[in-house]
Amino acid sequence: MKRSLLVLFVLALLTIDLDVATAGGGPWTNKPGQFSFTFGFSRKTAGKLWRNGKLEEPADSTLVDGLFHDFQYAYFQPEIGLFENLSLSGNFLYLWGYERVQSDPKTGKPVKPHWELNQGLTDMWLNLKYQFLQGDIPLAVQVSSRFPDLYDEEGPYSRYLMRVTTRDEAVKVDDTTFKRVTYRDTSVVASSEWRGLLKRDLGIHLLAGHSFDGNGYAQAELAYNFREGAYADQVIFRADGGYNVWSGSGITLMPKLAFDYTAGVGNGAVPDSTDRFYFKTMQTVPGTPVQANLPTANYYFNDGSYGRLYGSVSLMYDRYALELGGGRWLFGDGAPVYTELYAQVGVTF
Repeated sequence: MKRSLLVLFVLALLTIDLDVATAGGGPWTNKPGQFSFTFGFSRKTAGKLWRNGKLEEPADSTLVDGLFHDFQYAYFQPEIGLFENLSLSGNFLYLWGYERVQSDPKTGKPVKPHWELNQGLTDMWLNLKYQFLQGDIPLAVQVSSRFPDLYDEEGPYSRYLMRVTTRDEAVKVDDTTFKRVTYRDTSVVASSEWRGLLKRDLGIHLLAGHSFDGNGYAQAELAYNFREGAYADQVIFRADGGYNVWSGSGITLMPKLAFDYTAGVGNGAVPDSTDRFYFKTMQTVPGTPVQANLPTANYYFNDGSYGRLYGSVSLMYDRYALELGGGRWLFGDGAPVYTELYAQVGVTF
């Protein structure tokens, strides 16, 4: 590929990072033994969704404060340089997941919409990145994998679990006699498996970048994500950009703009009891004229697509970085319309 075409390719995928030397994203890798991390908090909410090519707006009477999802995450993203041009990174999340519920989990009877909280560890990611081209336009390849092991439980997926507890008490029969009585109680609790997607992903990523005289940075990513179970594979494109607008007393201010697009490719399997999202639709039973509610492949979230736009401001000093930002799901199908706000700090050692 000619140099001019490669430059145009990178610019078309415009993406920016904090500092080329310590970038956690893009094609850049930490130096051998160099460790960096980001710790942050985000809040993601939704009261609308895209389904079957249309925007659905549930009635306010079915929502809580105009929302059906209020997901709050604490996240930790470490990266370490293993060898020259090779780094290992991860993403570990803790979720406070508030979901609107409209029925009693024990009886199934309708109730007034209210928040149900499910909190704990959720999906984690590990990424191995190798930078294979240096120079003005460095390139890298990355392998990523999503793991559900921090919350997964054996057996089929269930939104709720039955917990049985027993206790023994001594009951007085007469002045000299006691008998032991065992009391048994059954409660319904939210399953930890609700907090994540279950199954596993394996992504192959191509990353490109460029530095603009130390004042701005560009990086880009194109990926294919292989997914297990009922989830369709995904094609992912990410791009963000920024520029140093002010520097003084060792402090640098950089506004950033980011866009990403994720598209399901329509090759998901028919869901079974082990899948997180077991969607059914009315279909004709094979070999009969009978209509029935059957498990459906590539429906709604299992083959979802969406585009997102984010803006943020980064404040950098020495090896520290503070970033405040927010984003919005702009378009899609098979996905909620999320709004997200976040704050994070990064440190390089």
